[in-house]
Amino acid sequence: MATNFDNPELFLWVAEQAANRYPYDRIACRLLAFSENATYLAYDPVTDEKLFVLRVGRPGYHTLEEYESEISWLRQINDYTPLKVANPVPARDGSFIQQVADPHGDTVYFCVATEFLTGVTLEHDNDPAAAPSHFKTLGETTAYLHRQTEIWNGAKTLVRPHWDVETMIGPHAIWGDWRAYPELTTETQTPIERCCQIIGRRLDRYGKTPQNYGIIHADLRDTNIIVEGDVIKVIDFDDFGFGWHLHDLAGALSFIEERDDVPDLVNAWLDGYRRVMPITDTDFVEIDTFILQRRLQLMAWLASHQDSTPVAGYMEGFLEGTMSLVERYLRVFG
Repeated sequence: MATNFDNPELFLWVAEQAANRYPYDRIACRLLAFSENATYLAYDPVTDEKLFVLRVGRPGYHTLEEYESEISWLRQINDYTPLKVANPVPARDGSFIQQVADPHGDTVYFCVATEFLTGVTLEHDNDPAAAPSHFKTLGETTAYLHRQTEIWNGAKTLVRPHWDVETMIGPHAIWGDWRAYPELTTETQTPIERCCQIIGRRLDRYGKTPQNYGIIHADLRDTNIIVEGDVIKVIDFDDFGFGWHLHDLAGALSFIEERDDVPDLVNAWLDGYRRVMPITDTDFVEIDTFILQRRLQLMAWLASHQDSTPVAGYMEGFLEGTMSLVERYLRVFG
């Protein structure tokens, strides 16, 4: 896995070096989160004006070509969908990707600046009754992105990771091995292993076709949707890549997969998605498979990202919730 955030001062230094390359007289950086990357708000230290959001990538997580592909897709979405995304912000020299070398070694950090988008994320509405409406919005938003990449010839030239069984829940998965989860025991690992075998067989049979597999956001949940009036804004394209379309449904349910209202949220997401793109019966029967696969991918992420800001909160009760999903999956498909 990529370098951990064991030196926050270094990441701040990198952010400041990159930020100084942008065309502003005064600029400072304030940490927003350590997650997959270190994310900072670049602002005017005198007026407190929000200038842009700066992402400092974990070394080794993405290549330069992968960052260039992200910029290419972002610049297409505003032109060909009703959605708005945080456009990349160019530096003084017109470049969109800043490479900052570690002064104490040979590590290079890739930094990308995007617009600061106003509005409120869907997660900030704590009314449980609003959740189905939010998921309908998520489904429709996701379908617009899937449709855009189906008709955009440039999608074929993108260099991005593939999110499939091996790269999500295999022993050498991109986010790490779920088997390294701190609380795992033999009694819990064995049924999860059985589920992984079933998931692999089912998705091998499901296949990868132009109708069910393509460019996906890969983390399109309520935290990454901003609403302002009638405008829907999508953020955080750091994990986008090639994958099954239904992985984006599973991603919308991240960390809440075991909640009692999940069937209602799934139906709401599907209602929104069908406004733009079709869902077949073959797709529908694999929804539980994609949900569990995502849950196990998150298990790997929690195991390998103990230094990330949100991990401690997510881990509380996570294994217990996972095992309830595993037991139910084995009853249905085992």
